[in-house]
Amino acid sequence: MDAVIDRLGAGRAPVQEAMMIVARRNWSDAAACRSAFSWNSLPVSSPDRLGSIRVAGLGMRTSR
Repeated sequence: MDAVIDRLGAGRAPVQEAMMIVARRNWSDAAACRSAFSWNSLPVSSPDRLGSIRVAGLGMRTSR
């Protein structure tokens, strides 16, 4: 997560890997009963997964 913060702080565009780190973290933090490990079991087309990725992308783009 520190690498993601450093990247954004330097004004560099987020890479896909960074967006996925933020999306996974947002998703697991959104509900106390979720494990970060269960992110990998979500289908690629899951509304929860897609929504988390969209939120991560928006947050990372607007923070520059």
